[in-house]
Amino acid sequence: MLTFIEKHPTLTLIIFCILAYSFHLSSLQVSIMEARNFIVAREMLTEGNWLLTTMNDVPRYEKPPFPSWFSTPLIQFDINSIVLNRLPTSITATLGVLLSYYLFKALSNSKKLALIAGLVLGSSFYYIAIRFEAPSDTYTHVAMIGGLLFMVKTIQSAKLKFLYAFLVILGFAISVLSKGPVNLYALFLPFIIAYLITYKSTTRHIIIILVLLILGTALGASWYLYVRLENTKVFLEIANKEANNWSSYNVKPFYYYWSFFIQSGIWTIPAFLSLIYPYFKTKVKNKKLYLFSWLWTIIGVVLLSIIPEKKSRYLVPVLFPLALNIAQILVYQFKTKKLDKLSKYMMKLHYLILFLISISIVALPYFIELKTTEFWIWYYILVIFMFGVSGLIFFNFRPLQSKSLFLSNIFLIVIISFIGTYGIKFMKGNEDFKTLASFQIKNPLYYYAEIRPEVIWESGTISKPFKISKIPNGKEQILVIVNKNAAQEFEDKIEKKYTVLSTESFDRNYFKERERDQYVVYTIQGKSATK
Repeated sequence: MLTFIEKHPTLTLIIFCILAYSFHLSSLQVSIMEARNFIVAREMLTEGNWLLTTMNDVPRYEKPPFPSWFSTPLIQFDINSIVLNRLPTSITATLGVLLSYYLFKALSNSKKLALIAGLVLGSSFYYIAIRFEAPSDTYTHVAMIGGLLFMVKTIQSAKLKFLYAFLVILGFAISVLSKGPVNLYALFLPFIIAYLITYKSTTRHIIIILVLLILGTALGASWYLYVRLENTKVFLEIANKEANNWSSYNVKPFYYYWSFFIQSGIWTIPAFLSLIYPYFKTKVKNKKLYLFSWLWTIIGVVLLSIIPEKKSRYLVPVLFPLALNIAQILVYQFKTKKLDKLSKYMMKLHYLILFLISISIVALPYFIELKTTEFWIWYYILVIFMFGVSGLIFFNFRPLQSKSLFLSNIFLIVIISFIGTYGIKFMKGNEDFKTLASFQIKNPLYYYAEIRPEVIWESGTISKPFKISKIPNGKEQILVIVNKNAAQEFEDKIEKKYTVLSTESFDRNYFKERERDQYVVYTIQGKSATK
């Protein structure tokens, strides 16, 4: 298997990504960031709002439209399908792994090193999770990596190749069109600083970089300019709000990101090990590349730490250089005849933890309340594969066979993603769980006070704010979505002017212990029409 993987790196990465990113896409509930993107894409198709984007028929300029544009060719077949809405992001994440592989290969001139770095990146926790938590981040990072790949190829070419230059501009532009200019700071800037420090660069190279950067940014910014001209007042209000968030919202101390390496998930210990630059700089084969990836990682963390607003997902840009950093230490461990003591002890700890995780799966039934036949079939399949991973670790632990053990990391992630996530449905602890997606909306839809993006998405249509003073004409019946906490207040306010014809409750809490996200849909009619 190792021989096949090394001979077919691109195919290996594609197979891995398909297994890790493409199955059970409807298992997890739609997150707030996903819901926003899904609604924008839906309203592009239903309302024609392709440039002046909307969410629930209200201007949505906080995020640029590329992720939604990219989704529409697929979701047009079923605009309310969670799978079809999530699949474009999984495709983009796969593209990100492939582009990273080619970038790492261009930097290292080593297929093997690039393949390992690609697998490390693709199996890193937050690279996988960001697809659900904040899909726009996946698009902006992948586009920027594509731009950096062709920028490196442009610099390495003796003559300027216009195709490469065009792809650099396109990558930078799509990155800006996916989440604004944030990745110019979070990914491009640390990359270029580390590159200029490590490698010799001529004035020609610097001029090319600046010209391509300006052109790519200008192309990406064209959407902002269009919206600024077409809807100036709303655009400026949103822009001011977003700018203020950087300094006043979710503010964390400078050292908040110091544990950044744990965002790599299964690679936490190897990641920590790879950051000990003074210790490993004489052990790795390509010392310049190691300095570059280390600087890229550290500079990225420092630049992100300067920004007052901090969230764990903002560290995803650091996972790219960190994967390259980890890969170089792993390649050293594969090739060395005698492993140094620090690597030996740390990697033994790493694989001991993986072994314990693999065998601990037997305890899973103790955490599941309702054990159906379907559950037991799924459980035994999962146990067989997890025990396979534990066996791989056990038989290669003494002496430490680094190359074979590396595969256990990849297999574990594939098993969890391909088989494990199917079991999310067995963990549902609330028998009353029900979303608005199960409710057929036939009458005009309104909401009282406020409505969450996830609820808008589930409703499948546009809802308007409910105003008590505006009584529906004639015998028209309307639906009003009300948060359960505000239900009594709503009933008191409409008592004199409206008749409640029916109510239906929706409990969006997947687990029993949570009490938020409960809604009531009222079917009401003006009292003048019911007399």
